[in-house]
Amino acid sequence: MKKIIVLLMALTLLFTVGCGGEKSFPDNLSCEDIVAAYQSAGEKPEYEKFYRKSENNLDAFSMSLWADGSFQECDELELLEDYAIYLGSGADTYEVTVLKAKNEADTEKLIDLIKRRKKTLENGDKGMYDQSFETKMANSVVKTDGKFVIFLITDDNDAAIKAAEKLKE
Repeated sequence: MKKIIVLLMALTLLFTVGCGGEKSFPDNLSCEDIVAAYQSAGEKPEYEKFYRKSENNLDAFSMSLWADGSFQECDELELLEDYAIYLGSGADTYEVTVLKAKNEADTEKLIDLIKRRKKTLENGDKGMYDQSFETKMANSVVKTDGKFVIFLITDDNDAAIKAAEKLKE
């Protein structure tokens, strides 16, 4: 009998610890709010471009150029419920991208989109970028958080992530 009680207690503890994982960003949070949180840490480029779904300023064609430089429509655009993309322009190696999938099952396709984006940057004209390009690209972060897919190329990705974690409280 004692063994059964101990086993049940162990299973209860294991279940409690296993289900008490990290919090995710709330589903009602906008990508723009999350980008702002990531940007609150560290230095931002002086010149930038900002795309947000609320302004409908990133169509399938421009998304394809952003993603992989190809001149064809970007199918992944249909998977997005929301997005916010903050890019350094010109010589700055800086990017904070937050994509929100309509369905959490589609996040893998959005990760592939981000991986294509990263490959496009890495294969680009490195002479255009600042001296820290190689280091920043090597330290770039691609991660998911619920329906959100995040891509960071900042001076301090850890500080950016820590700043954004406050949105989960």
